[in-house]
Amino acid sequence: MDFPGKEKLKKIWNNYKKPSMYEKGYLPRYDEEYEKEKDSYQRYQFVEKRKIEVVSDIAYEKGLAVESRERDQELTKMLKENKYAFEDPCVILNPYGRTPLCAYVMFWTKEPCAVRFVVKGKTKEVDIREEINSYENWHRVPVYGLYPATENEVRLEIIGKDGKVAAEKKLTIPTKKLSESLNDLVRIKKKTAESAMKLILAVGKSMPYPAAFDEQGDIRYVMRFRPRGYGFFPLANDRFIVMERQTLLPTQLIPHSTQMYEMDYLGRVYRTYYVPNGIHHDVCEMTPGGNLLIASNSQCGHVEDCIAEVNRENGKIEKVLDMRKIFGTAYRDRTNWVHINSLDYDSTKKQVYFSARNIHTIGCIDWKKDKLKWILGEKNMWRERPFSKKLLSTPEGMPWHFQQHSAKLIRENLDGREDTIHIMIFDNHWHVRRKNKFFDNDEQSYVTIYTIDEKKKKAWIEKRFGGIKSKITSNGILCGDKHRLFYMGGFLAYPEKYDNRGGWIYEFDYDTGKTLNEYSVRYYFFRAYELRMNMQDLSRTMDLYEEPCVGWLQPFERWDEPVSRPEKKISEAPIRCMQERIRLRLEDQNLQIKSRDHLIEQVVVKGTHYTYQKDFRKPPREQDLAAEMEYYVSIPLYNLLDDTYEVYVRFGGEWYDSEQTFTIRSRR
Repeated sequence: MDFPGKEKLKKIWNNYKKPSMYEKGYLPRYDEEYEKEKDSYQRYQFVEKRKIEVVSDIAYEKGLAVESRERDQELTKMLKENKYAFEDPCVILNPYGRTPLCAYVMFWTKEPCAVRFVVKGKTKEVDIREEINSYENWHRVPVYGLYPATENEVRLEIIGKDGKVAAEKKLTIPTKKLSESLNDLVRIKKKTAESAMKLILAVGKSMPYPAAFDEQGDIRYVMRFRPRGYGFFPLANDRFIVMERQTLLPTQLIPHSTQMYEMDYLGRVYRTYYVPNGIHHDVCEMTPGGNLLIASNSQCGHVEDCIAEVNRENGKIEKVLDMRKIFGTAYRDRTNWVHINSLDYDSTKKQVYFSARNIHTIGCIDWKKDKLKWILGEKNMWRERPFSKKLLSTPEGMPWHFQQHSAKLIRENLDGREDTIHIMIFDNHWHVRRKNKFFDNDEQSYVTIYTIDEKKKKAWIEKRFGGIKSKITSNGILCGDKHRLFYMGGFLAYPEKYDNRGGWIYEFDYDTGKTLNEYSVRYYFFRAYELRMNMQDLSRTMDLYEEPCVGWLQPFERWDEPVSRPEKKISEAPIRCMQERIRLRLEDQNLQIKSRDHLIEQVVVKGTHYTYQKDFRKPPREQDLAAEMEYYVSIPLYNLLDDTYEVYVRFGGEWYDSEQTFTIRSRR
């Protein structure tokens, strides 16, 4: 398979497959060092977040949430100052600079009207039809589903309060050619029925950009925003959460993002959430519009081992659950011993469902009591441990899942019973990360739906759909009302057998198990979803009074040791190449410093009266998984007292002067 960054990804993957120090027998020494240490959520939860002003010669960059608000206001001003008529509307292609196949059609009507539009497809079956059913005078109509490099035909209708079409108009919206990296993105391998999804959105991993395609394999949506490799996480309001890929936190293995955005499919960023210990793999809503559950890290000798609850409004970390509290020392034999890769929440029962890849287990936790309710996994792993009583009983000979992903609660009642729940997983059926002698060497991966009777502690397979082996990532999607199930295989184990394609998508008839449609995807992807646009939300202006940045990061700490200005300058540092030059910038109220992974050892800001430091030497890098990664570390300034500070950076055991300063002033 040929794609940009292939060799870099291959190098990272090969390093990832190497045994860790724990697999070589060094576990006891390292675990004992961190066993009594509190995680940084606990260490920093009482840091005061002051309102400050920052004056500096360091380059300042607007946060994406601030940038989105400013652009949104520009568009509103443009609409209302010019009073574009329906007969001659204003068409703004790519209104926020991230969606080249979307547009705003803006106009004014004398009477309040609803709006309907159709983007003509190559066939009638792939037309995009949408309606904004609120009655307004000022209209910002979000049009999507345009073809690239095409004079797209769009039919626009305004509808009066009597429900009748008051006027209609045909528009032509020309678009440009997409990046060559998106050529040959999708190939139709089988087509026997109309798809249950109008547009399938593939995101994450090696995808150059998130992109959606129709059932004919044509790209109809692109987001020019490179997320972290985990892609997007859909929300109930048809927005999504996405992790920042350039601002990260060093860990023992790969760095994790310390900020995430609530974003819509036009590219507007509504809010930035700062998360001190990093985010990885999954984010889900506890209730529609409610708090967020995130997969996070303890940073106490382990990674990808925590579940945290984030307040939706203010970004406060309401609760953190370390999986050591759930499983104790069971299977805790490596840094990434549990590897939480998916979360879901049942608001009725106050339960969290999780997938723990590196112990081949799906589990359920009482979120209020921090108690393990049940586990579903290969029974021989848990039979002789204290958790045997939590193990769900299963029919004799039932096939097991291995290194599974995307364990999600199905909201539909599939069997008509009130005493059962249904969990759908993507069973990668792979066991490289934790070998299991009971692995059956099955050559396929599966989307598996389990039925679980929680009172009787029984589980069985309701449905199982097999496909080409996908060794990591991937997910399943059930379209219950249309009796379809999608197998989103995002990382083919042997791409050379399948025309060097990275991913494979099946659409099954849920009732018969028959394969209706198949698509191959050029790149590896993390997950795939149905692209769903909220027309009402996208047509409204953004709320200027909503706080754009919430949450907190690990701050500077007071430092009483004497500090002298280093004689050496950063520009004089003996660094191997220009890409490793340390760069400083300010974003919101954070000092951000860019370098290679684990290159920075310590940062000191020395004022006239006060001195602070941030130490990045712990945790040490265990493997060279991220040795070539270049990213920003972000340190908040809100806990610094008023002063003018010089910035010193230590790397290679020596101190260097950044030759840059900033001044903190309390906001009155």
